[in-house]
Amino acid sequence: MFSGVAVASPVVVVSSSSGIDALTESQVRQIFNGQLRRISGVSVKPLDLPAKNDSRDDFYQAVMGKSAEQIKSYWARMIFTGRGMPPREVSSEREMVVLIASDQSYVGYVDEAKVPAGVKVVYRP
Repeated sequence: MFSGVAVASPVVVVSSSSGIDALTESQVRQIFNGQLRRISGVSVKPLDLPAKNDSRDDFYQAVMGKSAEQIKSYWARMIFTGRGMPPREVSSEREMVVLIASDQSYVGYVDEAKVPAGVKVVYRP
């Protein structure tokens, strides 16, 4: 039997003043694996939640099809070979939305049930 607890999934958000209105799954994957830095002339800088955050695990499973540990391994290889740096890690969802709301180039993810004013959803897995 189901417990009746609703589980919201993470959604990708940008500043409400950003020129980006929607992202495809492919674009989201490329942004968060360091392969895409501009969309339609708009610079994009991904933000990541702390390693032990449940939303981070949910995001990487839903969008990348990988666990947070697999993503950590990917970035270790990329750093070692000099081919990239991981997204900037923030301390909390609150810090993430404050940064996103204040800078049009940041892209991040939050629990769909917690999308605040000042940001807009551009992708739902």
